[in-house]
Amino acid sequence: MKTIVRRVPAHTIRSFQCEVCRAKYRTAKQALKCEARIKEKQVFKVGDFVKGYEPYVCSHKGRDRNFLTEGMVIKILGPMCPDYEYEVKWLGGKTERLNGHVYLYEVEYLYLCGKSRKYLYRAPEILFVK
Repeated sequence: MKTIVRRVPAHTIRSFQCEVCRAKYRTAKQALKCEARIKEKQVFKVGDFVKGYEPYVCSHKGRDRNFLTEGMVIKILGPMCPDYEYEVKWLGGKTERLNGHVYLYEVEYLYLCGKSRKYLYRAPEILFVK
């Protein structure tokens, strides 16, 4: 845990930082609790080809068409604290998988019309392309 001291004209502000995800907290107890969380294994690496689970819509030639994204991992962000939607939807609310530090994978893929897009995925949202 890292202690951050910041002096402002009227008073001093002290905050505590989690060493894993660099989140700042007002108390040392909260920062230590964050550091004690499990850390997700890094499943993918930069350069891996992956495919998304959820379909996207591309209005190619005036028609809406659904497609699954296929692209390459170009950047890995994290570890960071997950949000509520991720824990409920993708982890199923299972207590052994909750309250951990997770990674975000930036994937670059092509729409049907040929435009290149980038999007952030979490590990359960994508899988390897063979």
